[in-house]
Amino acid sequence: MMNAWPCVLCVNFEVVELSSEDREAAITALGQRLRPTTLRAVLRADQSAKRRNRKSVEWIIAEAESRDGRLRSRLPDHELAAFLVDLRGGDLLSSRDIRRELVAAADDVQLQTLHDYPHTTQRGRRGRTSMINAIAERTWHAGKAWPRYFVRTLDLPLALAGVTGSPPESALLEVEPFRPLPQLEDFQLELRDSLLKVLNAGTGANRCILTLPTGAGKTRTATEALTDWRQTAALPNEILWVAQSEELCEQAVQAFREIWVDRGARREGPRENLRIARLWGAGRGVATDAAITVASIQKLHAIYRRDDQDSTREELGELAGRLGVVLIDEAHRMEARTYREVLDYLGIEIGRGGGSGVPLIGLTATPYRGVDEETRRLAGRFHQTLLTPQLLGDAPVTELRTRGVLSKPVHTVIGHAGQAIAVTDNPRYAEHFERFNDFHPELLQQLGQDAGRNQRLLDVLSAIPADWPTLFFGCSVEHARAVALLMRRAGRLADYVTADTRPALRRHRIEEFRAGRVSVLCNYGVLTTGFDAPRVRALVIGRPTASPVLYEQMIGRGMRGPRFGGTEECLVVDIEDNLRFGGQLAFTRYDRYWTRTETEVSSAV
Repeated sequence: MMNAWPCVLCVNFEVVELSSEDREAAITALGQRLRPTTLRAVLRADQSAKRRNRKSVEWIIAEAESRDGRLRSRLPDHELAAFLVDLRGGDLLSSRDIRRELVAAADDVQLQTLHDYPHTTQRGRRGRTSMINAIAERTWHAGKAWPRYFVRTLDLPLALAGVTGSPPESALLEVEPFRPLPQLEDFQLELRDSLLKVLNAGTGANRCILTLPTGAGKTRTATEALTDWRQTAALPNEILWVAQSEELCEQAVQAFREIWVDRGARREGPRENLRIARLWGAGRGVATDAAITVASIQKLHAIYRRDDQDSTREELGELAGRLGVVLIDEAHRMEARTYREVLDYLGIEIGRGGGSGVPLIGLTATPYRGVDEETRRLAGRFHQTLLTPQLLGDAPVTELRTRGVLSKPVHTVIGHAGQAIAVTDNPRYAEHFERFNDFHPELLQQLGQDAGRNQRLLDVLSAIPADWPTLFFGCSVEHARAVALLMRRAGRLADYVTADTRPALRRHRIEEFRAGRVSVLCNYGVLTTGFDAPRVRALVIGRPTASPVLYEQMIGRGMRGPRFGGTEECLVVDIEDNLRFGGQLAFTRYDRYWTRTETEVSSAV
């Protein structure tokens, strides 16, 4: 028997919770109008296994829920409609196959009504089949007029029109009172002053890396320093902030915005507007009149390669002429060719001994025992200048925990009876590990399909209190989706985000998690950076990694302490896989990092 669970969606451009009644209505509609064979065909198309030995989400769930020793790869027919609704959520009807089947099952009046939608030129010829095809092929923009017309005509819940990517202004405007930003901590003030000295230095001394543990406020520190520098600079030169993901970019935009609003509210504060340009994704080009441009490296590189439709390489060159400073967020990624090519085109040499009149600033995190060797090597590209807070002493993480800036991580390791995997015996796995110091995606896929392993993870997640905001890091897209659905089917409020999730829906689901309306947020590859949810109380690392950088980014999502709006403690759960690769799993390097180690999750919670 399936447990009812509330699914968070967008109706009439206002965020609401899809009621149990609406969910049941959607399930009933699919169950009554579409035969099990049709539902299975839709699921096959939705979960197509493009690579050999790749299990579908349905298969992973069926195996994980089968604890009686019998092998199952499919769910019973009577569960298919509910599974499809839960699998796709608000994007259910973005599947052309589902729309086609629903239209094919419509009566003649509904079919004619859909076909005669007034705001389209896409019509079929005479005949039912031609009309069905024309309706199904119409472009579907979630949350817009055609999807709403479609669901109303077929008497489906309006929420299934989906979440729009660019909603119009709400009819109701709610205005919050001004809330001043908290003052910088003493160690942040120290770093801000040190960064200002670098920004005002000449060629050869105008580069540095600013480092703070994740959760200790390095973005706030950097944006404060850059704002101070620009307000006092002799020339109003432009700031270019470069980041790896849209989430990191938007985080920087909001940090600059909050600082400017805060300063403008003071009696002696600025009175002019601050122009901040967003330069990532489609439909955005290089702005010519911005004080600050926040850009993704992917967008900049696409412009450099002349692969972008929104800006030209010449416009990027003009931006180079206006630059006053360039900041690279997550600076440890700068070894990639994309960064070297873009920075070189902007006139900033990053090779050994390179320099420029434009300051270059890097941001990175060191969440344990001071500075690691990789960060030291990276500092060589920044004139060997590494800004660390001296006020925090020789054990900055310990000091930050004592102050309540960082949370205190409680660590536990769980095991499972999985078979041993010799990474070095597989040439492709071994070559990938040699190149990237981490595990091949197919190996991760294999682990994410292990029924016993998933049962163990499900037991662990279920043991964590429902009111603890929990992040789960999966082995693959299918794994993240499957674990989210397993939790839903067990009665918990869970959702997932992956790189395949539409940006608007991804932002929406993250906001629901921040607001506490989602208990467990599962992800693969998108919540390691640029994700800010201070109240995260538990992290379940469901994927192995040998990369300290990746592991630090994952556990960093829960390290915000109470002084910065986070939690006193954060539970970190690792699963120990039997991998033979001649190295160490990343979590085994962190014995001195944990404030407490538990043998079982139940004792930690």
